[in-house]
Amino acid sequence: MKKNKRIILLIGMVFVFCTSILAISQELSAEGKKNLRSANMHLGGKRHEKALPLYEKVLEENPNNIEALNNTAAIYYDIIGDYAKAREYFVRLIDVINATYAEYEELMKTDEKAAKKYEKINIKKPKLEDKLKAVIKFRDNCFTQMINQGKLKIQTQEYEEAIESLLRVTKVVPDSTLTYRLIALCYDKLDDKENSKKYFIKTSELDPNDTYAKQQVASLYFAEENFEEAGNWYLAATINEKDNPDNYYNAGIAYKNANKNQLAFDAFLQALELDPENLTTLVTLSNLALTLKDNEASTLFLQKAVDLDVADGTLDNPMYVTTLCYKLYGISQFKDLITYAEMWRQFDETSVEAVQMLYNAAKELNDKKLMEKYNKIYQKMQE
Repeated sequence: MKKNKRIILLIGMVFVFCTSILAISQELSAEGKKNLRSANMHLGGKRHEKALPLYEKVLEENPNNIEALNNTAAIYYDIIGDYAKAREYFVRLIDVINATYAEYEELMKTDEKAAKKYEKINIKKPKLEDKLKAVIKFRDNCFTQMINQGKLKIQTQEYEEAIESLLRVTKVVPDSTLTYRLIALCYDKLDDKENSKKYFIKTSELDPNDTYAKQQVASLYFAEENFEEAGNWYLAATINEKDNPDNYYNAGIAYKNANKNQLAFDAFLQALELDPENLTTLVTLSNLALTLKDNEASTLFLQKAVDLDVADGTLDNPMYVTTLCYKLYGISQFKDLITYAEMWRQFDETSVEAVQMLYNAAKELNDKKLMEKYNKIYQKMQE
């Protein structure tokens, strides 16, 4: 197996410290020093299985020993591939290095000369600043490697194993939205919708800007016919996608199925503002307005739907026209009624009903010329 050269260099680093508070913290007994030397020898000879127990003994004696922490982390990262364990040791190493800086800062408050000497030997000479940057990079890369292990399981459709691997990641990095999203997707592949929903909700809680997670939660609630909750989640998804009509449209469908007609109407109205030429949205709004007992609004939306339908010179939904004519008659919009009843006659020249409606509209308008026109048409149709 090829190893990262930076890790090998990290393993080979020798840490030198002066007699100080930190030097005391790095001290080992004669047995501890022997274990450290033997561990380094085994590691240099690529016998990590013998080196690791010796490093662990060193750390049992002195949990802050930088060399043992560094090399143990490197073994887990570079050789064993246990990135969770490697990260644990990298985190401990970072804490010890930060503690070194903290000791230096405290010493500066009381003895600047001693602090400068301390800094030279304990910080500058071992190049702790560079080491800290490298260790932080390796710590962060552990997370990437753990996620990649889970992704590999997903690629081979080993979803249960992927979940097990990713759950270990959550114990190490509990605020990773990517991890919870991947777990949710795995459960979805296993047809475990409840757990899939649970982890998508967790994703959304950690990242309120994750629109995809909210949409998935909404979809899962919709599938289990919890329509009102589905509508709520689709609306939540609009917070970060205010220009996407689909979320409003889907919320409207969900609320409509839940018999929450006012909520449905409001959602479809938002969808229409973003997509004003959506025929289905216009017709749905017309129907909802009628349910809400707003006949004028119902008629207006259906009128817009018909106008949109015939904009290309063809009429694809003649029933919309006939329904609109009755609505216009019901709210006494006789001028408009004549326009659309004529449209009715164009696609159905045999419709006596359309002619009768035209005659009645002309009569309501007291337009004798039109009355005569439609009366002649009607009489001819009766022959």
